[in-house]
Amino acid sequence: MPFFERIERLATRENAIRALVFAALLGVAVFLIRPTYPNYDSYYDLVWGNTIAHGHLPDYNVLRSPTPHPLAEVFTAFLTVFGGAADRIFVLVTIACFLGLLICVFRIAQILLGTLIAAVAVLVVLTRTDLDFYAMRAVVDIPFLLLVFWAALLELERPRRGMPVLVLLALAGLIRPEAWVFAGVYWLWLAPSLTRRQLVLYAGMVALAPVLWAASDWIITGHPLHSLTSTRDVAGQFGRQRSVPKAISLIPGYLGANEKVLDFYVGGLGCLIGIYILRKRVAMPAALVGIGLVLFLLIAAAGLSVIPRYLAVPSIVLNVGVAVALFGWTLIRERRARRVAMALAVLSLGVLGWRAHDLVGDLRTLHGQTLFVKHQHQDLKGITQNANVAALIGRCGPITVPTHSAIPVLEYTTGLPKSAIQASIAQKRPPDQGLLFIGANFNFEPAAQRSVTASSQASARQWWSNYPLSTFKLIAVSPYWRVYANCPGVGGA
Repeated sequence: MPFFERIERLATRENAIRALVFAALLGVAVFLIRPTYPNYDSYYDLVWGNTIAHGHLPDYNVLRSPTPHPLAEVFTAFLTVFGGAADRIFVLVTIACFLGLLICVFRIAQILLGTLIAAVAVLVVLTRTDLDFYAMRAVVDIPFLLLVFWAALLELERPRRGMPVLVLLALAGLIRPEAWVFAGVYWLWLAPSLTRRQLVLYAGMVALAPVLWAASDWIITGHPLHSLTSTRDVAGQFGRQRSVPKAISLIPGYLGANEKVLDFYVGGLGCLIGIYILRKRVAMPAALVGIGLVLFLLIAAAGLSVIPRYLAVPSIVLNVGVAVALFGWTLIRERRARRVAMALAVLSLGVLGWRAHDLVGDLRTLHGQTLFVKHQHQDLKGITQNANVAALIGRCGPITVPTHSAIPVLEYTTGLPKSAIQASIAQKRPPDQGLLFIGANFNFEPAAQRSVTASSQASARQWWSNYPLSTFKLIAVSPYWRVYANCPGVGGA
């Protein structure tokens, strides 16, 4: 087939370099043009990293504390050398990690299925607005996914590669504990070919991440299992816990991410075609899917948050499956099987056309979500630099904000301790002094407006949450935030 052969001939080193340069420019353009700021968890990583950089232990005892990420905290401690630009650089590095993830997905698919399917698979992954959003918000799942798929790529290029794969999984295990299981299964896969010395050495590498994580928790909190218990408590507060049977029922929707019909059903068909094409070579993607699904159910059994991003590894394999459903027939020589694959390709193309409007809608939703980030973070940081507000920060307290999500942003921006900033949802009575931050259009609707996954419950607002109390006087206004003050010597705006 001349056309498909020409596609394969395009896979040269020179074209690869051109693609990398284009991807880098695209990543920089997204970083500069779109409002990209870290999410709640990542801002706490920045706050805790800054504490570490100044020689102190971070304080995990905060309202609705996110799960600590040891590697992210070490990295953000390093970022303190860049001063107030640390949060922007954190985002830029995460976008770079997302581009690295796309490269790994491309190479894995290219090795197994050829250049055409690999290129289409990357385009399908780019329609994942949840992953796009995570990259633009410095969510640590992106570097975790990069490390896992990079490890898979190394193993695919040279089976039983050993230590390089385990090192990547150990780094991933300092971001998300799921990597511990991937590393353990990989060690079992290696075991028959290892010497006794290698068995011990590699077992030590598998144990390194959980040991370091437990040691970090122990040193900082006095409890080696703090991350587990804290995460379970927060999952209960947000209503994210699910029984194992309920978690099983959620798998199809979660695997489909923002586009269930295309990613789950068409991707599932593509995976069946891929199994036929790859035969024994299907072991790698099958392992990623199987381990990912088992981990998801273990998370549910442990009482932790059951949310879509914990199925990101197998869902990315399904994205590759969409590309196989569309073009897998090009790799099949048997006439009858080829005809079946071509019929499925026509069906898949029809589904793609049917869902195109919804994919465009997903992009509009992503646009709205990034604008919310701008209003909540960029404008929030901006109003703290207003002369009237800046003059009172640190001496007119406490600062009251509508919900917990604004707290780490203000901690990072102002350098104030956690005791100086309160969320109205956690107050027992309305504040009678200090600074009151009110967000325009801050309507406390469920997280669907601010999260691709839409799995969280609405915040438990108080009657005074985001309400301009009569004893406070307006001192600063921006398009999306207003600041009121009740302190000696403060006049009206």
